[in-house]
Amino acid sequence: MSKLKFILLCLPLWGLFSCQESFDDRCAREAREYTEKQCPHRMDECTVMDSLTYDRQTRTLNYYYTVEGALDNDSVMTDQACEELKKMLHKNVTNSVGLKSYKENDINFRYCYYSKSSGKIRFQVRFTPEDY
Repeated sequence: MSKLKFILLCLPLWGLFSCQESFDDRCAREAREYTEKQCPHRMDECTVMDSLTYDRQTRTLNYYYTVEGALDNDSVMTDQACEELKKMLHKNVTNSVGLKSYKENDINFRYCYYSKSSGKIRFQVRFTPEDY
């Protein structure tokens, strides 16, 4: 009879702990939910956020954007402009309170900007825990 009581007492605890979501599962779910609810999302007149994904293998949150209009132009998206964008994104990752739990778990952040006219990558950058 005591074995039965032990099993009956442990069964709810087993159920509680077996349903625990891993951090990587949470990242994937949150990225998927954000994309479903928020994307596409116009950031400004030239930039649209298309999606947010999570790659478990590389532990990377991937932010995908499309640039159009004035930003979809080689004379505007110069090396210097891309370097400034990289600095701004780095500052945002470093200072973001919303990304705190991701940073505490050593998640990488990748930003990828595609040209609306050509479909090619105009700019991309990846930040690792060593960067922030």
